[in-house]
Amino acid sequence: MKTVWLYNKGRSRLIVFCNGWGMDENPFRSIQSQDYDVLMLYDYLDLDCPLNIETLFNDYKEVVLIGWSMGVWAGQHLFDKYAGRLSRAIAINGTLAPIDEQFGIPRNIFEQTHIAYGQETSLKFYKRMCRDKTSLSRFIANQPQRSLESRSRELGSLLAYADSIPAEHSIYTEVIVADKDFVIPTKNQLHFWRHKKVHYVDGYHFLFYYWHSWDELVENPAAT
Repeated sequence: MKTVWLYNKGRSRLIVFCNGWGMDENPFRSIQSQDYDVLMLYDYLDLDCPLNIETLFNDYKEVVLIGWSMGVWAGQHLFDKYAGRLSRAIAINGTLAPIDEQFGIPRNIFEQTHIAYGQETSLKFYKRMCRDKTSLSRFIANQPQRSLESRSRELGSLLAYADSIPAEHSIYTEVIVADKDFVIPTKNQLHFWRHKKVHYVDGYHFLFYYWHSWDELVENPAAT
């Protein structure tokens, strides 16, 4: 796992953002933050966090967890024992059973993506993820700079060790599901979170350019 500070200005409030598979900081650099430091976690080749998570709660008055896509599952593992110390935890377009026929991405699709992964597959994935032309254009202009080999290794690792956690064990206090998610099927997400209150929003798998800032995401997460 890798970490990068998107904002580190000594503020009293922190957002920990668990990113999705294959990502890095580049697509998120243009998203502003006025009141929060923002720490991004990504590259789940393993779940060994290079930072001491305990110190984050000592250094900040408030810690908000945001998990997106595969980061919803990763955030659950990383912050499970700290759930009571989080001020909020927001899951965006992801579940705790990320590779699953009913609750996540069907395993055969995940496996085929891994087998065929290359430059063309990567572009198709970005198109399926964004769909909206404006968001796609902005994303492509700021796409991740990780190598294809790095992303493929991460995909293989997730296939090998990603487990399924029941929804009743979730640490997430808020769930956002897009009505047109073509990566983790919307119906699978709704099935997984069926006993949770869900903000059902208009959009696609990648929603981040719908918000003007990290502050807006936290303060009004369902306003896409």
